Parts: sequence; C-alpha cells; structure tokens
Amino acid sequence: MKRLFIICVLIALPALRMMAEVDPNFYIYICFGQSNMEGNAQPETIDRNGIDNRFRLLATCNFSNPSRTKGNWYKATPPLVSPNGGLGPTDWFGRMMCESLPENIRIGVIPVAMGGSPIEMFDKDKYQQKLQQNPNEWWAILAKNHYGGNPYGRIIEMAKKAQTVGVIKGILLHQGCSNNGDPNWPNMVKKIYNDMLSDLGLATDTVPLFVGETLRQEQGGACYGHNTQVARMPSVVRNSHVISSEGCPGNGADPWHFNALGYRMMGSRYAGEALYTLGQVYPYFSFHQFDLIAGKNCSYTESTRTLTATAPGIATWTYPRLADWSSYKYLVVKLKEPQTANAQIWLYKKSGTSGSIAYRDTINDRTTVVIDLHHLKYANSIMDPSKVYKMVFRFVQAGTIKLDDVFLSNDEQYNSALTAIRGVVSDDNDFRAPLYSLDGRLAEPRKLKAGIYINKGRKILVR
Repeated sequence: MKRLFIICVLIALPALRMMAEVDPNFYIYICFGQSNMEGNAQPETIDRNGIDNRFRLLATCNFSNPSRTKGNWYKATPPLVSPNGGLGPTDWFGRMMCESLPENIRIGVIPVAMGGSPIEMFDKDKYQQKLQQNPNEWWAILAKNHYGGNPYGRIIEMAKKAQTVGVIKGILLHQGCSNNGDPNWPNMVKKIYNDMLSDLGLATDTVPLFVGETLRQEQGGACYGHNTQVARMPSVVRNSHVISSEGCPGNGADPWHFNALGYRMMGSRYAGEALYTLGQVYPYFSFHQFDLIAGKNCSYTESTRTLTATAPGIATWTYPRLADWSSYKYLVVKLKEPQTANAQIWLYKKSGTSGSIAYRDTINDRTTVVIDLHHLKYANSIMDPSKVYKMVFRFVQAGTIKLDDVFLSNDEQYNSALTAIRGVVSDDNDFRAPLYSLDGRLAEPRKLKAGIYINKGRKILVR
C-alpha cells in the first residue's frame, strides 16, 4: 500500500507542478481574424518604444526577422502576428491593458490571422474544404506556410500551452471584409467561439468575445456595410462586445485597412471594453494621440503634450461606457504654461446617441484649474459625475494648450483653488445667490477683487 501511494504521488507530481506554475495574474487573450488583425500598417517609432515587459507574445509561427520560434514567449514588439504582418490592434490593446492594470498583472496575446481570410478558415469543420477549393489564394498560402494549413488548430494548440502558465480572459476578433454583409456571419462566429470554449474547457461567462467593426464609409471603407452584422453579435453571442471604428482613419491607399493611428485607436478601444468586463476602468486621461483626439483645425504633439489650433476647434476625450467620477471631489487640470487660445473646458453628459454640454469653464491665465465635480451645471442642465460622456478642450481662437497633467483627486489642498469667478456672471447665472467675503460682507459679482468668497456654502477663489 505504501509503495502504491508513492507511485501515485510520483505520477501526480508533474500535474501538481503544472498547476503551481499557472499564474492567475497572467491574463491571456486569443486574437484572430484577417488582415486588419494581422496588422497592415508600418510600425512607427511610438509603436516600438515604451513597451512594458509585462506585455507578452506567444509566437504562433516561426519568424526570421525578428527571430522567434513557435510556442515561445517574447516581449510583444511588432510585428506580433506573423512575418507578413505589421502594426495592428493587438499591439495597443496589450499596451493599454498594461497601462491600466496593476503592476502585478501581465498581459499575453495569442494571435493567428491571415490577410483576406474568410471566417470559414477558423471553423474546424470547414477549413479543409475551403483550402481545397481555393489552394492558390493568398490567405490559403499564409495558412499553409504559418499555421500548418489549420489556423483553428494552431489557436487551440497555442492556447492550451498558454493555459499552463496563465488564464485565458477573452477572445478578440477582427474579420468581415471577406464575408462582407453575409447574414450568416454572426452564427458562423458563434460556432467558432463555442468550439474554442469547448476545446479549451472555458465558459461563456468568464471569456467574453470582442468583435471589431470594419473601416467606416466616412473613412473610405468599402466593407462598412458589414458593421450591420457586427452590431448583431451581442444578440447572437451573449457575452460579446462590439468595438467601434468610428473616427478611426484608413490608410488612404486601399478601402479596407486602417492606418497606424487607426490601429492604435482600435486597440485602445478593445482594451477599454476588456477592462470593463474585468470590472476595471480605462485611464480617463491617457495622453496618447489616439485618446485625446484633436478635431478640425487642431493637432496634438504627444511628446510635449501640446495641443495646437490654427483656428477655433476642439480636442476631446470620449467615454462610450461613461466615466464614473463620483467618488472624487475634484477634477484638476494642470498646464505647463498659460494657454494662448482663449481656451475653455467643457464636460458633456450622455444625451440620446450623443451628448449635451453640462459644464463649461474658461481657463484664462490659470495653470491650475480645479473643478468641483459635485456642483456641475450649465444653464438648466445638471451633470451627474458618475455619468461623464466627454471632456473637451475648446479653442475659441488659434493658440496652444500645453498640458502637464489631468487627474481626479480628493485632496483638500484643491479646495481653495476651485474654479474662479473672473468678473463676469456665467451664462446660467451661477451666482444668483448672494456672494459674501470671508468677513461676512455682501459682494457684487461684477465688481469682485481678488480673494476668497462664499457662494451657496462653497468657497470661490477670484484671481
């Protein structure tokens, strides 16, 4: 009996060792699709620099440049998918996940994609027939050269390997141009998703599916009609999420692919939705070019955090899921130097499918602007700080805004620096209630001297 016990322990040791090596803080995502997921843009300097070592790639094929071997983990520098690929949404998905999550969390990606591939190439019951019918198609050649002719099988092979060291937290898909507008596409995706879950021992509730839209018509997209099918996914797959491509620019060379900025934006949006499913939040004030979006007449230089306008315009952070700032007292905006654009800060609340302004303040010559988040209103509109839709810098004229930092705070040091009255009653007549100086004297809003005043029980700083 003792000998039998020892034999059983020896047999069980490898399995126990494998279990012990699984890191619950290593979040792994499967990424599959066609050319946009493969990556079609040339990586730029920003795409190669500043990549966190916590962002890891499991090579799903062999690379010659850079040198990679299938089945090994590497720092996730582009190209991630294959030697034929470039910059894609997976790059900035992983980077923004690392920026948003605690330092003890690592992000891993398992990418398999082929340019031009129909969705059937990822169906384990249809890929062989598809290959036999189209042996000379580019996607068929890529599938043979990189994935042994079985892209789905390579996903499962690599995912099982990844499960020995981490936990699969989601699946990213970008595909559709080769099945443009096919009403059967959502159900084909559902079958592939369900097969993956079954083959990997996963559950729908814990492994969401994130499906990206194709290039939109206004950006020159030829397959924008497929977004109608993408929009159906949440009704077909319970735990699926649509990633918007609104405003993501195309490459200007063909009607299918995003440019580098567009891929950064898409990757960031995949990350935002993935974080939402984890109960986390995307950084509200990311200073990446693709998050603080400069509109018409405006440009943004990421290295110096400088917004420049050649004429009136806006720069915007948008929160499709709505930002919840209710647990903070203050929004603090710090500038490196006084702005020259007669700039304003606007906050929007969600209104229908867009937003409506609920707070406005002029920056003037201040380099620190503090906004009381629990007294936000404009005209007759009151804003709930748990449902912020947009934050906007509005340029009234040409000029620059050099940002130092923007953050939320509960630090009472900012109480005395709350947004100031500057001698003009606001459009919504904020100061209808009496204003008093600290010694109790009634003050006239239009004739204020520098100092601290009391209005409706709040301290107001006048510079």
